[in-house]
Amino acid sequence: MKKVVSYVRVSSDSQIENTSIEEQVKRIEAYCISQEWELVEIFKDEGFSGSNTNRPGYKKMMEYLANHKEELESVVVLKMDRAHRNQLNLLQFIKVELAELNMDFVSITESFDTSTMIGRMMLGILSTFGEFEREVINERTKSGRLSTALKNEYAGGQVPYGYVVENGAVKINKEQAAIVKRVFDEFIEGRTCYRIAKNLNEEGIKTKSNKNWTPTTIRRMLDTESYTGFNSYNGSKEQNAIRQKDVFPKIISRQKWNKIHAPVTA
Repeated sequence: MKKVVSYVRVSSDSQIENTSIEEQVKRIEAYCISQEWELVEIFKDEGFSGSNTNRPGYKKMMEYLANHKEELESVVVLKMDRAHRNQLNLLQFIKVELAELNMDFVSITESFDTSTMIGRMMLGILSTFGEFEREVINERTKSGRLSTALKNEYAGGQVPYGYVVENGAVKINKEQAAIVKRVFDEFIEGRTCYRIAKNLNEEGIKTKSNKNWTPTTIRRMLDTESYTGFNSYNGSKEQNAIRQKDVFPKIISRQKWNKIHAPVTA
């Protein structure tokens, strides 16, 4: 006989009668009897939102599944949203967490069973919508960042060597800023990127990612306009770049920048 566990959840005491904990348990038990499945354990979360992934009953269930994976075959719910309201979280649960335990997922109301061919096909469709949802979220995030950049505010992303983000604003890292100034000065004095990188490595000074310097990382630093207090937030296309001022505090004067980047004339 196939052995399964079930999971039931309500968000609050105001849940309508047909999705109460008691009603969910009653319908799941009846379904398991009709399928001739042995319902081994029922895990419950009362008063927890489906968007909350840190639910005690849910966590207890996952621990139980891991400890009894050799004898169990499926997790049964009355409706998909009892496990997760967020589609991406639901897909993570089915395609990763349960798949790693070699277990199937059954939702009674939606007639969804990943042990069947139709269930696997429906999972593929669900995955497609999940990818669409992921892209929508990414577009919204990008739009939000562009809106922030247009207000001449820090719009997120990795900051260059010499800076740190504190409370959503870019601040100067004084120790690193001193290295930035040194690199610009030495290059203007005629030292090559190779020589500058070699000297920094010999002194045990590391990059932002705690790696050795290379001529490429030095060149990239010299090409970082943010050090002058000006920067371009590109968004999705370079031609739509948003020009910002003083989002990154100035470390290098514009005069020094121009000495390096001024066009060569005949």
